[in-house]
Amino acid sequence: MEREVRTLIFDIGGTVFDWNTAIVEALTEVLPEELAPQVDKAAFSMTCRAKFLELNTAVMRGTEPWHTSDQMLTRVVAAAWREAGLGELPMDASGTLGRAWRNMPAWSGAREALALLRTKYVVAPLTILSCTMAVGSSRRNGIDWDLILSCDVLGVYKPDPRCYIRAAEVLDNSPNEIMMVAAHPSDLRAAIASGYRSAYILPRLEDPGEDYSGTDFDEEFDIVARDFGDLAEQLI
Repeated sequence: MEREVRTLIFDIGGTVFDWNTAIVEALTEVLPEELAPQVDKAAFSMTCRAKFLELNTAVMRGTEPWHTSDQMLTRVVAAAWREAGLGELPMDASGTLGRAWRNMPAWSGAREALALLRTKYVVAPLTILSCTMAVGSSRRNGIDWDLILSCDVLGVYKPDPRCYIRAAEVLDNSPNEIMMVAAHPSDLRAAIASGYRSAYILPRLEDPGEDYSGTDFDEEFDIVARDFGDLAEQLI
């Protein structure tokens, strides 16, 4: 018998928070005025995200040593800065860019929907981002969680199955009592393989390397929501 969902766990980077705008804001702050015309800020942000995901995958697979998400972002923004033809990244600019994802704006309706969902469910992020990124961005947007499940703390990154299993253990839930909510089909597929239920929010921002080409998401996932308001309406 299928158990009732008790806990909603959210991907947050791209699903709840806008990683792109945060990088662009930080880059605008540190980029010397005379260099600004030669830099495509959106392309710089996408390069940072792509390199971050590549490094995260290498760490998960053990081909790179363990890095926290803060260490990974600091490393990739320096590489993106060099690739943009800007030379070596100054230390103060490195700090600002390396902390950019601690100050991400949330998508419209996220705060209100999450508050409503917490009246019925335990609601938490399960994120490859660090606790400092989750806490800082949540505070910027007035978002409260019941707890934060950061892969940094769990010691294993999504989409390694051990991450989803460990999260269920921490929550004292059976996997089928947990619903993973994400705008990334690959995250949901990994969660489903670990026994989770699934809710797909149509993406506002597409990750480099992610496959969004499926046309049967309504059959693949338990819920497909066009936005946060629609998600809350379907779950409450």
